[in-house]
Amino acid sequence: MFSAFGIGLPSLGPDDVSVMQNLVKDYCLTKEIELDSEEGRDVARELLKWFQIGVTDKSRLQELLASRT
Repeated sequence: MFSAFGIGLPSLGPDDVSVMQNLVKDYCLTKEIELDSEEGRDVARELLKWFQIGVTDKSRLQELLASRT
């Protein structure tokens, strides 16, 4: 309903999904986190949340992941 008024969450296209998967994989590899662990899923959820609030630039998403504690 909100998207009819230009309000709503940005859509994830195939390229976005690929970028986000790669970002999560790279982050988990660097931090020695199992992808299929709770922490790995938390990273993916956090990344998706940033995307949904409008952070769609790959470099910015990488910066946010790097600053994650």
